[in-house]
Amino acid sequence: MFAVCAAAVFAAAASAQQDFSKVEIQTEKLADTVYMMTGAGGNLGLSVGEDAVFVIDDQFAPLTPKIQAAIANLTSKPVKFVLNTHWHFDHTGGNENLGKAGAIIVAHENVRKRLSTEGFIEFLGMKTKPEPKVALPVVTFTRDISFRLNGDELVVTHAPRAHTDGDSIVRFGKSNVVHMGD
Repeated sequence: MFAVCAAAVFAAAASAQQDFSKVEIQTEKLADTVYMMTGAGGNLGLSVGEDAVFVIDDQFAPLTPKIQAAIANLTSKPVKFVLNTHWHFDHTGGNENLGKAGAIIVAHENVRKRLSTEGFIEFLGMKTKPEPKVALPVVTFTRDISFRLNGDELVVTHAPRAHTDGDSIVRFGKSNVVHMGD
């Protein structure tokens, strides 16, 4: 258990000191309309199709232009939805930028609570500040929520006793893909 906690602390500390100018966003197609992007922080999940661009997590704010450029290689459509799998900064850091660009931010109710108030990440010994209104989820849920778009059904399920109290798991039904955040 100590090794797992120590690894998480070192990974987070490395992320905090990372030179984002050197990060490359890589895209991998997983199914017909489902993609995964890697860069820094948690992986991003995407549903890209005729209906919308749906992004799962958005890493760090300085990476938003690179993420948008990678999405532009797949489609000319803007990001319509951003789903945060939990409230940690390596999954929500791009919320403000994408919210300003018009994306609808979706998350479990506890994610909104954590992002809207001062907090403390105990294992990092780090205080967090409240996020601006534009970075907060405008659609929240307490258990499950479904999205029917791009020829698939995305079912988002709250995992109450996971990494945080707001964790969500996303299942792409037709594509048989699961995105789990951390």
